Amino acid sequence: MNAALLTFDVVLLAGLLGVAWRCLASTDLFRAVVLFITFGLLLAIAWVRLEAPDIALAEAAIGAGITGALLLVTLERLKHIMNRPRTDAGHDPAPPPDPVAHDVDGPDAAPTGDAASRAAETGNAALSCAPAPARGRWITLAVTVGLAGLLMATLATQEHGPGLQPTVADRMDVSGVDHGITAVLLNFRSWDTLLELAMVLLAGLGAWSLGRHDALPARPAPGPVLPGAVRLLLPVAIVTGVYLLWAGSHAPGGAFQAGAVLGAAGILVSLARPHELPDPDPRLLRIGVTAGALLFLAIGLWGLFAGPALLTWPRELAYPLILIIETGATLSIALTLVALFIGGRSPREDT
Repeated sequence: MNAALLTFDVVLLAGLLGVAWRCLASTDLFRAVVLFITFGLLLAIAWVRLEAPDIALAEAAIGAGITGALLLVTLERLKHIMNRPRTDAGHDPAPPPDPVAHDVDGPDAAPTGDAASRAAETGNAALSCAPAPARGRWITLAVTVGLAGLLMATLATQEHGPGLQPTVADRMDVSGVDHGITAVLLNFRSWDTLLELAMVLLAGLGAWSLGRHDALPARPAPGPVLPGAVRLLLPVAIVTGVYLLWAGSHAPGGAFQAGAVLGAAGILVSLARPHELPDPDPRLLRIGVTAGALLFLAIGLWGLFAGPALLTWPRELAYPLILIIETGATLSIALTLVALFIGGRSPREDT
């Protein structure tokens, strides 16, 4: 490793630690969310330096993009709830309207001037976090240093061997693909991938079980910048997602990376046009969300009778079967991520 790369790695490590510390110590929630997104992007660069581009793609799309968007919308919803006037029984009655702080439209008009400023300050203050005591910070620092020391000691004492790479390389001719990671995930240890798809499905069902989703409180910025950016980025995201799905058989990529990119594209459209998107057909949405897990399970059961064993594929049909499974998984992951971002089931589910 040359001096330039070593310097870059040291600066990247210092940036990761510094941003993580500032994110945890920040008392302003919006600043903490921005720092969290920054941390996710730096972590994606770190995965690239560790020669794991597939994990870097997932981290950039899910860890920084989708999770960051979820946190920002949650923060917007909290502000909307905090600034909502209290009309429930048991609360103190609201003070009489100030004629100076209202428009001439009448008492039902939205508050302006000092009243609006006080409401905004109240909502922002409620969303602030109290600073952690000094004792808690020292305990956190001690635990962090202890875990880091334990991790470094473990890495320094373990034996570095080839692992299962020779075994995987010897069996690549029967896997149906040319990339070792895809062969392990979808052929040699397909149980893991099936359980991961089942967990994604359960997460989507859990969100739907909480009730119907409300309209996003996001307010698109006026002007041509946001619509123009969506028009430019959406085709690029779709092409990138399809390419990652296709490239997964011989290069870093696959269903999870492709689904994350396509899900991020759907969330971008939801953020840009929160009140203009129609509710999808519930039947088609259910089919799309469950397609990955059901296709995987159906083909795995077919392999029990027509192939070598459960969740194994005949050698001559391994590639097309894996491609079908990857396509269904991509669709399910993308739709589930968008559904988790919107939150709750569609109102059309009740009709």
